[in-house]
Amino acid sequence: MAMNGQSSVLVSWGEFLWDMFPSGACLGGAPANVALHLVKSGHATALITRLGRDELGDKATFALTQAGLHPAGLQVDEQLPTGKVDITLVRGEPSYTLHPGAWREIQCDDAAVKLLGQARAFCYGSLSQESETGLTSFRRALRALPDNAVRFFDPNLRGGRIAPALVRELLAAADIVKINDDEAQVLERCYKCDNATIWLLEELQVKLVAQTHGASGATLTTANEEVHHAGFAAGNGSEDGGDSVGAGDAFTSILIRAALANTSLTDTIVAANLYASFVAGQRGATPIPPGSLLREIREQLGEELGKDTQPSG
Repeated sequence: MAMNGQSSVLVSWGEFLWDMFPSGACLGGAPANVALHLVKSGHATALITRLGRDELGDKATFALTQAGLHPAGLQVDEQLPTGKVDITLVRGEPSYTLHPGAWREIQCDDAAVKLLGQARAFCYGSLSQESETGLTSFRRALRALPDNAVRFFDPNLRGGRIAPALVRELLAAADIVKINDDEAQVLERCYKCDNATIWLLEELQVKLVAQTHGASGATLTTANEEVHHAGFAAGNGSEDGGDSVGAGDAFTSILIRAALANTSLTDTIVAANLYASFVAGQRGATPIPPGSLLREIREQLGEELGKDTQPSG
C-alpha cells in the first residue's frame, strides 16, 4: 500500500469536539484525534473541520494550530457553536452525550480543495456526514482527492446507531476500514451478512479490514492474509488512571502511517496495538507520547520521515 507521487499532506475530515470530562475539557472528536496523533508523529497533517465563532472555537483554533495542524482546514461558522460532547467514565469506559455544533456544516471550500489535492491519505468518520450539507461537502471532497490517495474510514457507530444507506456509501468509498467488535455486529445485523469482515472485503471491495477487540487486541485482514495480535496491557502513566477514549483513533493513525510506509501486516498490528495501549493508559484522547515510544513505533513501521512537507496554502 505504498504511495507514490508528489502529494505531501495527510488529511482528516470531520468533527472537532471538546471532550467535556468531569475533570475538565480536552481536545476531541475522532477525526481530530487521528489528525493530532499523526502530526505528533512528525507528518504534515490537516484537519478539515468547522468551529464556532466563540470562546471554545478560539481555544480550539489556538490549540490545533499550536499542535502543528494546518490552519487552512479550520473553518469558522458565524452562527453555530463549537462542538462538544459530555463524557462520563465508569471504570475507565466512556459514555457520550453529543451536542450539535458547527461540525455538521463543514464546507468543501477553496482552501479545503487545495489541501485535498495534496493528500497522500484521507481519513474520515460518519458523524459529520449525517447532515445534508455535511454529506454534500464530503462527496465533493472525495472528488477533489488525487487518484492515489488512500482512503480510511472509521464508522464510529456508537450505541449501535446506523443510517444504512449512508454508512454503506461511506464504507464503499474506503480502501481501509477500522471497526470494533460491537460495530462488526451492527454491520452484520444491518446488512444481513454472517461476517462483517468478509462482507467488506468481498461485497464492497475494501482492501484491508482492521477489527479491534478491546483489551484482547486486534485482527487485520486482506483478501490474501489475516494476522491477529493479542494486544498489550494499557500503559498507565496517569496518576488517576487511564481511559479508553481515543485508543481506537490512535490505532487508526498507525494504520495510516503503515499504509504509506508499506509496512507488513505483522509489523503494523504490533505498532498499532502498542500505541493504542499507551493512549488507553492515559486520560484523554490525545496524550503526548514519550519520544522513546515514537521512536519504537517508527522503527516498527520502517517509516522514513522527511518526505512530508508542510502543505502550501
